[in-house]
Amino acid sequence: MSIRSKLTLITISSVIAILAVVGGMLSNSSSPLLRAIADSGPYPQTRIFEEVVRHIQNDYVEKPDLEKVRIGAMRGLTDGLDPWSAYLLPVQVKEYQMNKNSADNTGIVLGLMSGYGYVITIIPGSPAEKAGIRAGDWIEYIDGHATRDLDLYDMRSLLYGAAGSSVELSIFRNGRSEKIKVSRGAVPTSSPESKSFDQQIGYIKVPVLTGGQSEAVANAIRNAVKKGAQKILLDLRGSAGGELKEGVAVANFFLKSGTISKTLGRGGKVLATYEAKPEQVVTDLPVAVIVDRTTAGAAEIVAAAILENQRGDVVGERTFGVGSEQELFPLNDGSAFLLTTARYASPSGKIFMTEGVTPNTEVKLNELADLVTPEDKEETPPTQSQPQNQKPGATPAPSAPATAANAASAVPAKPAEDFILKKAIEVLTTGAKAKKKAA
Repeated sequence: MSIRSKLTLITISSVIAILAVVGGMLSNSSSPLLRAIADSGPYPQTRIFEEVVRHIQNDYVEKPDLEKVRIGAMRGLTDGLDPWSAYLLPVQVKEYQMNKNSADNTGIVLGLMSGYGYVITIIPGSPAEKAGIRAGDWIEYIDGHATRDLDLYDMRSLLYGAAGSSVELSIFRNGRSEKIKVSRGAVPTSSPESKSFDQQIGYIKVPVLTGGQSEAVANAIRNAVKKGAQKILLDLRGSAGGELKEGVAVANFFLKSGTISKTLGRGGKVLATYEAKPEQVVTDLPVAVIVDRTTAGAAEIVAAAILENQRGDVVGERTFGVGSEQELFPLNDGSAFLLTTARYASPSGKIFMTEGVTPNTEVKLNELADLVTPEDKEETPPTQSQPQNQKPGATPAPSAPATAANAASAVPAKPAEDFILKKAIEVLTTGAKAKKKAA
């Protein structure tokens, strides 16, 4: 049997296996349309895929690399899931196992939005902050690789590298593109920022809740109380990522009882429930929490727990929505699927990845739908040749920045006055019931 025929057989075999699984899932779907598709069984669909493969093999303008076709099909499977699931090639599996416990060396907390890399927040004092990367930046290219052709795992892999090396990012901001080089290096561990406001308010800005940060937050709360604070204002803006246990711990500092968070598995099955422990409470003072779209992950656990247990008010914008666990499933050829197997949820079961946390007092600065994305700019035809390390099929970076005339900023300009903070102080001081969608 020729190599070409073997590859064709592998491709079709993979499709058959995939269709068998997908067909089973579709048959259990509540959608009449999906059930109708599944009811025909996998075999008619397999014939369609066989026909597609035959056309690719016989009619495509060039001799196709069917191995790439197969890999593309496997990647396409995870594209229909969530940003944190991915298909890893054998070399990527080895990299994953080597680097999964490695420290970040850029300071970029990366997400996916509108098909592009999106900077959720930047760690203060990090290489990315020093280079000028900002929260809200869209990342169009990483070292010449178009992020719209990559999954989130690939983007993070490209950002990772040896300390002292650099990575070039093409970012989209304020309606135009620009290139910024980030020198990889140590990312400092931030400490909680504390200060006192009028009306005996102790203000604490919480950093990314990585290992050990919850105890630093507890100390900041204790110090605020010692200085005479009668109310606590917890600012979770810029706190993205982190660890579930750290978010649970910080929420517990304010809660004597009640559910703090849950992890949900397939079909919404509760895998774990985290209850407040009265011996871990640090203060019973009134508390308000500030959030916005740079709040994600462990910080969302804190905000949701305080809000849903009616322990305090949450003020600001809807959070970004992050929080899940992945498991690596190896395949026979050395590749693997990295699949989301659990998602973090609020006490009531709202999944952060899909719903985020909506404040009970919203201060809307601008809508995500109003942001200018890289898709909205005027395209500049590329004149630069494709980099040698470009991922197959990826779009080469343009040689010059593309601009959009009279475009609104993709990154909201920092207001002269912090309206969210002002509103949070008002809510905490007056003790009045928060009003929905406050101006």
